[in-house]
Amino acid sequence: MPKKSPGPKVTKQTPKQARAAGWKDPLRPQQPLVSGRWLLSALGIMVAAAAICAYATLCLLFYQGSWQLIFHPSRAITATPGTPYQQIQFDYTETGKPQLTGWWIPAETDARYINNTILFLHDGRGSLSDTVSQLQTLHSLGINIFAIDYRGFGKSADLHPSEASMNQDADATLSYLTDTRHLSPNSIVVYGTGLGAPIAASTASRHPEVPAVILENISPKASALFAADARSKILPLRLLTGDRFDAAATVKNLQTQKLFLDRSNGPQTQEAFSTAGTPKQLQISPEGQTKYLETMKTFLDHVIHP
Repeated sequence: MPKKSPGPKVTKQTPKQARAAGWKDPLRPQQPLVSGRWLLSALGIMVAAAAICAYATLCLLFYQGSWQLIFHPSRAITATPGTPYQQIQFDYTETGKPQLTGWWIPAETDARYINNTILFLHDGRGSLSDTVSQLQTLHSLGINIFAIDYRGFGKSADLHPSEASMNQDADATLSYLTDTRHLSPNSIVVYGTGLGAPIAASTASRHPEVPAVILENISPKASALFAADARSKILPLRLLTGDRFDAAATVKNLQTQKLFLDRSNGPQTQEAFSTAGTPKQLQISPEGQTKYLETMKTFLDHVIHP
């Protein structure tokens, strides 16, 4: 048989020799997977994204819970007026569910202001039970009293209260008095204390037919209340809440007769009085119930029986 000619001689190369000869291993990365700069950029983006998420979460938590820094509601009714009264439920929804609960405390038959009514707006703490003492004092003037619990308070509908919802409740109450009880708007005096004072002022501004408004111990602005929370230093508060409770700004152009009562020696009432337009009166820290009643009678005589 003829002898086979030998094939080309294969020389076994080491990996180093193969790379030197130009051979490329397809499984070997042709360049570094990541550079140091890329790693730093990716790390920076991750840290920034985490910070943005954390800040957004903090904003959301503040948005959901900011009402608790202003309002301190109670659903309990632990006390009621010592004089005859009616518990009234009103402002019904389309499903027939009442939204608001109030107390109608009628004046005696021969009372001094039998034809007049005080719409009382409490200070956003507790419930109507916490106003019993003051309501009885006001009733001793000889005037009808209608006091309400805002939604979120007492037996009114469940809701996280806000300045907007309180204004809506005040308007609904005024409508109840004029449309359902058929009271003349010019026989109603709106009385607000604490957080209720800015609400009373804004109610009077929307209803110029109301002859007078009484603002007692005006609460600090919402921004001042928020300042007590450490988160407020780094959050855009004006974007996260619509609550302002700025009585001074409201009364600046309010032409309704105004009585400012400062029984807590706080600066808010005096600030509001100084910026308020006329007509206005100020009583600083009336001493005792007798002085308070005298101040109230003088004012009511002026605005109701000029």
